[in-house]
Amino acid sequence: MLIANSNKGDKYDARTFRQEESHKIDLFCPSCHKPVFYKQGKVKLSHFAHFSRKMCDSFSEGETPEHLAGKDFLFQWAQTGELEAYLPKLHQRPDILYNHIAIEVQCSFLPIEKFVERTRNYLKHGYCPWWLFGEKFVLRNRLTSLQKAGTYYHRQGGFYLWLSKPIKKEIWLIDHIRWHYRWGFFYQVKKWPVNSVTLDKLFTVIPSQQPSLEWDVSQYRFFIYKKLGQKQISTIRLQEKLYLLGATFQDLPDWCYEPSWYHFFFEDELLFLRFCYLKSRSFLEWIHRIKTLNHPWLYPLVSQKEILQDIYLECQKLVGKK
Repeated sequence: MLIANSNKGDKYDARTFRQEESHKIDLFCPSCHKPVFYKQGKVKLSHFAHFSRKMCDSFSEGETPEHLAGKDFLFQWAQTGELEAYLPKLHQRPDILYNHIAIEVQCSFLPIEKFVERTRNYLKHGYCPWWLFGEKFVLRNRLTSLQKAGTYYHRQGGFYLWLSKPIKKEIWLIDHIRWHYRWGFFYQVKKWPVNSVTLDKLFTVIPSQQPSLEWDVSQYRFFIYKKLGQKQISTIRLQEKLYLLGATFQDLPDWCYEPSWYHFFFEDELLFLRFCYLKSRSFLEWIHRIKTLNHPWLYPLVSQKEILQDIYLECQKLVGKK
């Protein structure tokens, strides 16, 4: 941590704290109020630490040099706000509280359930969580469940997430994230150097309109059949769910294989959602049918209700074209 309190309630910043002061002042964690000590930086940025990491839930993940450096450069960028502000009603401590924005730099792997809980807690209490991922979360053609959970959505701009680059002193926007049956996930990158724009303006950036996507319906069919032939477990299980509705992949009409933004969430499982549309007489019946997919909604930054409504409307449009 970069901020500690004295027993008188005074705040001390590790970046300006002097080693000789540590012998004169008793320091405490602002979150759990347990004693902490000053560690002068050699490899890491100078910071305060608990005598035992188990003593405080707020710092249970430990702090990497990247995390400390990320908080430091973002707070310099913000110029205002509060570093490591403890929110007692939430029992949470964002790295930076900037107006109503709770900035979190996520450099370590975190259980998805804990990430979802934290995010929903911020939203419930009127804060806008801004998650920026660190170097361990390098994007490839597959996204982890945590990367998906930290992704934002805009109806015009699609899906996007943020990266913190403290060494370069930059924030990266990963936008136009799409899934393709052949390539997996792909995306574009935009970069902002420190102080090039205020953080509140950067947080509200809306990605540009999605570019067109190269997609071949017959080729997607072929890839599904190929995965069945390879006995890929996820494809076989999806086929079994179709069997229960009296169908196979071969029975699905071409429009079920059309591209969609919502492949981001469901990938091949979107085929099942679309076929369920054909078997349903109403939106509520469709919702009931797709529950058999057992797809937990672990995307706290995106409204499940909004996405399912959009998928249903997309099905109506695709059927109307045929």
